[in-house]
Amino acid sequence: VGVTAVSWAPALAPGSTVGQPSDPFQKLVSGGCDNTAKVWKFYNGSWKLDCFPPLQMHTDWVRDVAWAPNLGLSKSTIASCSQDGTVVIWTQGKEGDKWVGTVLNDFKTPVWRVSWSLTGNILAVADGNNNVTLWKEAVDGEWNQVTTIQ
Repeated sequence: VGVTAVSWAPALAPGSTVGQPSDPFQKLVSGGCDNTAKVWKFYNGSWKLDCFPPLQMHTDWVRDVAWAPNLGLSKSTIASCSQDGTVVIWTQGKEGDKWVGTVLNDFKTPVWRVSWSLTGNILAVADGNNNVTLWKEAVDGEWNQVTTIQ
């Protein structure tokens, strides 16, 4: 039925810092009515699916996707949210590694939007109960809710 969301990858590869030489690349992630998120890479003049099979942990339409800023971080992170009420955090250690998904939370209501802070360490989630919740990853890799904005 179609694509519902798209987000560009950061311009720098994971682990890169400002001023450090890096091969530029163009990637984006799309979410859609097929319940998946798809990672795309611009290669040799055209867009190719960079992750096969597509990222699939949702059971209903993916409503939004957001690629986190990764300046100085050693991994890539994507958030996806769905009509099914879940938010999934997808991580990839380095280019070519498999994407691993972790359910952040089941909100029990559709989740409409996800958005990363400029530094990529806090995720804002907008749900069908008119709430915006902020989430932060702890040192042990667990995600904790920081606050609710109503």
